[in-house]
Amino acid sequence: MRRPPRTRAWVMVACATGVTVSSARAQLVQPPPQPYTQTMQFGAGYINTPAAWVSQRSADSWLTISAKDIPSFENGAGNSLASRLNSNFAIDTHWAGRASIGLSLYSQNPEWGFFGQALLVRDGDFGKSYMPSFAIGARNIGKFKHEDRFLIGHDVRYDSTGQSDEIVVSRYADFKTAPTLYAVATKEVPLSGYSQNGRMSMSFSLGYGNGLFHDDGGLGDQYNDRGTIAKGVFLGSRLVMHPWSNGSLTVLAENDGWDWNAGAVAEWRGVTVGFYGTELEEGGHTSQAEGFNVYNYAKFNVSVGYSGNVRDIAHGMVLRSQVADLTRESQQLRYEIASRERRIDQLQKDLADAQSSQLARMEQRRQQLEQELQAERDAVKRANDRLKEIEQGRPPQPPVKKPPEGR
Repeated sequence: MRRPPRTRAWVMVACATGVTVSSARAQLVQPPPQPYTQTMQFGAGYINTPAAWVSQRSADSWLTISAKDIPSFENGAGNSLASRLNSNFAIDTHWAGRASIGLSLYSQNPEWGFFGQALLVRDGDFGKSYMPSFAIGARNIGKFKHEDRFLIGHDVRYDSTGQSDEIVVSRYADFKTAPTLYAVATKEVPLSGYSQNGRMSMSFSLGYGNGLFHDDGGLGDQYNDRGTIAKGVFLGSRLVMHPWSNGSLTVLAENDGWDWNAGAVAEWRGVTVGFYGTELEEGGHTSQAEGFNVYNYAKFNVSVGYSGNVRDIAHGMVLRSQVADLTRESQQLRYEIASRERRIDQLQKDLADAQSSQLARMEQRRQQLEQELQAERDAVKRANDRLKEIEQGRPPQPPVKKPPEGR
């Protein structure tokens, strides 16, 4: 068997090595997972529990409005659904691929708190391994220290003069949940290859926290009589599918340290709508003595959200402003062209009158009219050239001079 020349052999080895390295890199570099939907009150995760995930794009942001059906009245059955919904608003922003920070308004009172998360290890940081993502975070950072897990520990009281005063409801006085700290690990598991719409996948999270995940304020079974795996331990899972283009359907299940919850979120072009059932292990409504008409019964929850990138939005606003400026300039040029064309018609009539006259004194007038006519034609040409530049997307030029006043 003939051996290839040494030079050719080295070239073949180098090519084979390059192909091998490229294939290995292609296997290691995987597209990022499907972005996590927002929890009902505190940023990326499942329903109430967080996930160890931060967007890799700086300035990615989420706005979420959620509502939980909590009667909290002596006779909850006698109130409409709208009067029983405790609403929440949250904004979550992600930066440098490793940190998120946000603000949540807990109710209409309003109560509020900051939240954030630092992603210490991302799934895939150490190549193709089984190590999950790992993050630490905080919730309810602020002055409202006595919040329960539903964030209704503080209230507003009005006196006879109509003046308001912030109070702590007596049964929540022993809660100490500000701030709530936690640690969480999350592993992403692909279930299919990438298709035109996306890839089906699952994820699993396990974590531990204090405060909102652990503190029952000394209420015991009145606060939660079943559903806890272990004090402070929470877990969650999701199944992501892509039944339509530019969107996804996510099925969620979790234990938030107190209760078992499940639901689904539909997403299309950044707009999300979610429906959840919480405290599913409790079944129907319980008596007021067992949970103040607040705890220990299954509840209905809904959320609506929108996600986008602040920089992209700002860039889009700048582009829209530039388009508006060019549109206005185009309209001005069209008006100028029409005005100058009318002026040309009038000058042509005057020139025809001057040419038909045999008077010597009209010769000077005729020459003057020809000069004005040529000037107007040149101006129309410049305006038409600028209009073509705008329609072809060229940068704006200095504004065209206004037409001379008509004689």
